[in-house]
Amino acid sequence: MDSPIVVAILVFLSIYAIFLLIRLFADFFLVGIALGSAVLAYNIKYFYPEFLMVLDEVKILNLLGITLPREHPTGGAIFVIASLIIIVAVLLSIPFLPFSATYRQLLGIENPIFARKEEKVRAWIHEEIQRYNQNQPED
Repeated sequence: MDSPIVVAILVFLSIYAIFLLIRLFADFFLVGIALGSAVLAYNIKYFYPEFLMVLDEVKILNLLGITLPREHPTGGAIFVIASLIIIVAVLLSIPFLPFSATYRQLLGIENPIFARKEEKVRAWIHEEIQRYNQNQPED
């Protein structure tokens, strides 16, 4: 560890390893956020007083100018809480999106491996068709 080159190599490899782990687990984090949000939304009616307590502590309802009933949730109250759950989930997901393989594939940044092989197969088929057409006698 006295050599600066060893320290530099270890720093480089550790940074690379951290980004590799983030990239490997980015889709799992996104699925976890979505699943956790779905569980929260499913339990809105059961934990309505707790949701109200959290929203009052954060003072988001005052900021938005929304009042929700205190005793029993109405359809509108459930919609407001579900919307806030969606907004928080999307905000939590944003840092993981650049590392997500699914997101990168949807944007077309990375072609899947089988697409590259498909291009080779198409090129071979095109070659064979051209050879076949050149060898055919003209009528």
